[in-house]
Amino acid sequence: MAKRGGSRGKSSRRQGSANRKWLRLGLAVLLGILAAGVVWLWHCFEPADRKAEVKHLCGNYLRRQNQATFLELTVDLWQLYRGDGVPCEYAPGDAPVYGGLPEATTGALRVLRNQAYWVGYDERRRNPAWVAYRLFDSRENLAGPRPVGFVTDLRTIAQVSSEHYTGSGFDRGHLAPNFGIGRCYGPEAQQETFLMSNIVPQRHALNAGDWKKLELREAINYAGRFQEIWIITGPIFNPELIRELPSGIPIPESFYKIVVDEQCGRLRAIAFRFQHDAPTLSSLNQALCTIDELEALTGLDFFPELPSAVQEELESRRPISAW
Repeated sequence: MAKRGGSRGKSSRRQGSANRKWLRLGLAVLLGILAAGVVWLWHCFEPADRKAEVKHLCGNYLRRQNQATFLELTVDLWQLYRGDGVPCEYAPGDAPVYGGLPEATTGALRVLRNQAYWVGYDERRRNPAWVAYRLFDSRENLAGPRPVGFVTDLRTIAQVSSEHYTGSGFDRGHLAPNFGIGRCYGPEAQQETFLMSNIVPQRHALNAGDWKKLELREAINYAGRFQEIWIITGPIFNPELIRELPSGIPIPESFYKIVVDEQCGRLRAIAFRFQHDAPTLSSLNQALCTIDELEALTGLDFFPELPSAVQEELESRRPISAW
């Protein structure tokens, strides 16, 4: 009899434990439904532009084609609602330059306008000082086959040719990227990235390494996540130590890239500087800097059309990590 009573007690305890598990599960499901309902109601009263941003971010993550991770989705949603973007009402239109043409403080530059990117060309150094372009979320890769050769830009006085680089040990490094421009704008615009006015001397390790890594990230990941971005890029020269190719073309000491994102009337920017001779970076975070630092190194004033207060806020910030 004692054994039968013990069995009934154990069975009752097991049943009670199972009931509590089901109760906890039911409560968790109910709380999840309530939370989802609250979020849905909150979202219903959000401004239309913010709703569109949320829809895009979630859709971009679910499509997977732009290589966005769940962590990036979480960070991007946080940035949308709680980010520290700088308020700014500015309408760039379809121009590849955001905030106005960079202004040189050390001499005039020749502005060259192409289909998908613009160049501020330094005739004295026979190098571009800056190149600006706009990338966007392109569901279809419009790029054609890689063009086979580089072309002298007859709009320049310097008339740099591909042969100026032959046998130098340096790559012909694109500033406006072949892949990103081709992906968004098609073969004709892609062909223009092979103009020598878009080219700088670049060591192969950087050109095929960290530089290419960032080019792919901006064209696929950034453009996919943020829908539209503006990039300014160019070389940095050390005036106290000028190295040259055998043809006399100066070799940059480092390279910069600035990426601008605008969401719901708020601006943010991220700036990178890549040392020419540095070993491969373990993370893009190691290349982060401020726009103020780049202005001091290049002698350029970026975003001159933005209000001074916006420039000061935007250009002094250094993100703790790459987007």
